[in-house]
Amino acid sequence: MAGIGWRLERLIHQGVSGACVAYATGAAVMALPWVLTTAVLVSLPAVIGRGTALLATAGTVVNVAYAVALLVAGPVQIVISRYAVDRVYEGRFRAIAAPFCRGLGGMFLICAVPATLTLLALGLPPRFALWGAALSAAVGAQWTALSVGNGLCSPTLVLGSVAAGSALSFLLAAVLVAVAGLGVSGYLFGLITGQVLTLVILLVGIFRALPDEADERARLLPAFRDYAALAGAGLAFNASLWADKLVAWCMVGGEKAALHSAASTIAWFSSIPCLAWIFVEVETTFHRRFVGFFRALESGASLAELRRGARELVDEAARLLRGALSVQAGVTIFLQLAADPFAHWLRLPPEAILPYRLLLVGAGAQALGLLGLILLYYFDLRREACLAAVGLLLGITVLTVAASGSGLPPSVGTALGCSLGAVLTWHRVFRGVGSVLQQTLLVQPFAAERKRNSRAEPEPSTR
Repeated sequence: MAGIGWRLERLIHQGVSGACVAYATGAAVMALPWVLTTAVLVSLPAVIGRGTALLATAGTVVNVAYAVALLVAGPVQIVISRYAVDRVYEGRFRAIAAPFCRGLGGMFLICAVPATLTLLALGLPPRFALWGAALSAAVGAQWTALSVGNGLCSPTLVLGSVAAGSALSFLLAAVLVAVAGLGVSGYLFGLITGQVLTLVILLVGIFRALPDEADERARLLPAFRDYAALAGAGLAFNASLWADKLVAWCMVGGEKAALHSAASTIAWFSSIPCLAWIFVEVETTFHRRFVGFFRALESGASLAELRRGARELVDEAARLLRGALSVQAGVTIFLQLAADPFAHWLRLPPEAILPYRLLLVGAGAQALGLLGLILLYYFDLRREACLAAVGLLLGITVLTVAASGSGLPPSVGTALGCSLGAVLTWHRVFRGVGSVLQQTLLVQPFAAERKRNSRAEPEPSTR
């Protein structure tokens, strides 16, 4: 999403209803992968039925499909969305459609093949492996379209597409299982249909926002070379969402690993308000300050003005950190106080309360780390972003291994790893933002050339 202007402020100024749409869109864009995964897994026992062999099969297919889509598609999404961001900034709207279509087509294969191989390796019948491949491909393509569409389409269209697709997924899956008696195949078909609906709505919105004529000469492949570090950062961060669960299953296994996984899934919901706030603030106030600095640089502002703009960017980054920390701390403190009755309401065993409390801290720290990564993306600090994400992944993995090996709950290591990763990420953010003036002056000839090129190609009319 970084670098694409939004009409969020217009929504916010429309009152309570507009603000709700803006923040709900932020929640959908920032938290959709794990929220949708959790909702699907929670709905499985109610639709398929508890205590049946079909439930285990469906759970395996869904877990693998969403995990592959999250891990494999993440780096590609970052590259495609960053490519679209740069073309919007340059005013070259005609150069977006063709590379986006090629990237989306490749996404189907990138997700389907690993999902198929993984499910076959787990011993599932070929028909279920094919269903899992189709689900993973649809989900990966949908998230890719969302990463581009959230900057080209209206927030109401983005939110409406997610809501319509999710509703159709669960309703159709329930009908095909309960009424038609199609079992796991019917359930998976319902899920896939809903994800395809979201994808279609997003594609319609994206192509309406682009010119009728596309530049077929535009290529996406060079972007993978230019943004390889950002792709690595996306892969490392997405892997960090799963690393502690894999460590827990490998080292402690059984009931402890299941408790850790369940507590982690529930704890991550606590970060949704913070992520929604981050999305709106980054795309409105921070984006204006960011664009203003670089516009001043390209227009020949004085050194004193540029230094003042750089200090304002540092202050803005600090404001974002304080705001996100305040939002997350309020949610975390409330949930910590309500942990016992909340666990009872969710029918969690008493042994899950301590992991849940610890993972609330870890989820909040990881959300703050994500904000730091977004700012590193914004300032094009690709190497720093990759190192920060890899550090987060290594911190979670190593400390979860250490906690599990020493007899402590794995959640102790996960919470410490997330906190350490967030601290190191923000250290890189302030160091990078503090030197932004020096770095941008070094690349000023390139910026001027890019500006001349954008002037040479007038912005086309859109539909």
